[in-house]
Amino acid sequence: MSSRTVEAGFILIIALAVLVGGREVLVEISRFPVVALFVLLVLGSLEALALRRDVAQAGTQARIRISRDVAFIAAILAAAAFVLAPARWSIGSAVAAVEFGLVLELLGRVNPR
Repeated sequence: MSSRTVEAGFILIIALAVLVGGREVLVEISRFPVVALFVLLVLGSLEALALRRDVAQAGTQARIRISRDVAFIAAILAAAAFVLAPARWSIGSAVAAVEFGLVLELLGRVNPR
């Protein structure tokens, strides 16, 4: 079993965990809005730096990495929207964006070309 297979398996497990429990995690973090928004701001800043790095790098995986980063940024923005003003659309879109980003990550790991 190669390391790519193991990584893909763990990404799949994470995606299933987010699918099953992502809504509950967002509801719980919304109970502490100041802390949640601070953590989301830090994560968004780190993801923006990763997006900037991936845009600067060329290669066969550049498009999939950029798309993955944009999906994660969209998930962070939707999660922040849910923390600020809880709405059903924001919680669903946050989970969907994380799932999409994880699927892109999985595709990048399985087929590196």
